[in-house]
Amino acid sequence: MTDACVVITTCGSEETALSIASALVDQHLAACVSIFPSVKSYYFFEGNTHLDEEISLMIKTRCELFDKVSELITKLHTYDVPEIIMFKVDAVSESFLRWLSQTTKRGSPCD
Repeated sequence: MTDACVVITTCGSEETALSIASALVDQHLAACVSIFPSVKSYYFFEGNTHLDEEISLMIKTRCELFDKVSELITKLHTYDVPEIIMFKVDAVSESFLRWLSQTTKRGSPCD
């Protein structure tokens, strides 16, 4: 097990996705955010089923930063109930883990 994790969220607009991605990286809460445009989500919410086009974010960070990542996403998100799911990374290349750790620790408010 490593301290690395991936956090997934979806957004209803590119503007929201870019706002969240840039804030996470600029505040050293994520080393990288990959943005996947045009995913379709089929879901149940407020008594109805919905099919919407969304933008998916894959956020590479450290597990210990999850609460801060979640707080920031919730603050900037336009959804009442944003999807915020963390997957722990069991294996990762040593060089990527070193970069992830150094990137999210540089001037981090967590240090």
